[in-house]
Amino acid sequence: MKFVRNKFLIVFILIIFVAVGAATVFYIAKNREDSFEESREKNLSQLYFNIEKAEREGKYHCCIKPACTMCYLGNWLWDDGICRCDEMIAKGEWDKVCPQCIKGIKEGKCKSEIGTCPVL
Repeated sequence: MKFVRNKFLIVFILIIFVAVGAATVFYIAKNREDSFEESREKNLSQLYFNIEKAEREGKYHCCIKPACTMCYLGNWLWDDGICRCDEMIAKGEWDKVCPQCIKGIKEGKCKSEIGTCPVL
């Protein structure tokens, strides 16, 4: 009887060790810090997802493809994650087109639907 009780105790202890080990591995894997590249990729993916969502909602009227990020991040004239560069091209108001779009137009990335992108 004592042998069976000791065997049960040993099995129980082994199960506890396996459970604790598995939990530790899971915790470490979940909480490890991403490398710079992994973190950058996640952030850029989320940024472009949000820009595409704003485009679908009719709030983002960029003139280049892929769309600029400058306007969405609020680093230009527009607020609240919108872009109006395409509209500014149509109006001929080139001073209101963000520098990232100007650069993209010079690189041949124009996709303006309401204006034209002359070679700058």
